[in-house]
Amino acid sequence: MNLGTLLDQQNAQKQTPDYYDILRCSPQSSQDQVHREYRLLALQHHPDKSPEGSSSQWDAIREAYEVIGNDLKRAQYDRWRMSKLPLPFKQWVRSQTHAVHWKFDYQRTIQSSQKSWWDDRARIDSSDDVYQRFRNYEI
Repeated sequence: MNLGTLLDQQNAQKQTPDYYDILRCSPQSSQDQVHREYRLLALQHHPDKSPEGSSSQWDAIREAYEVIGNDLKRAQYDRWRMSKLPLPFKQWVRSQTHAVHWKFDYQRTIQSSQKSWWDDRARIDSSDDVYQRFRNYEI
């Protein structure tokens, strides 16, 4: 790993703040604990509740709660944290939700130059030596 890769990784990690630190809870915290911490921080930093609360702090708290307060997004965030990928979380989520749609042409069929077993069935059943035909891979 070269120096440029390490710097890119550190910059990507700095672009996404640790949501658990913002909400003052741990990754093992329950959803109730996360909600309680969010409510306390909302009372302190919400622009309507506190005139001295800055909007940047409130935006960070709200963004952290949107991710950590939702079970699905929290699982994605935890998976991203463990992966230590050099991508910001939002970019990683966008890359995970990309869907590939395949188009199938249902008009295509597999055509064989040989007759099928069903076509030869009447002839095979009428044969006296079915065992011999089976051994010769004719059936």
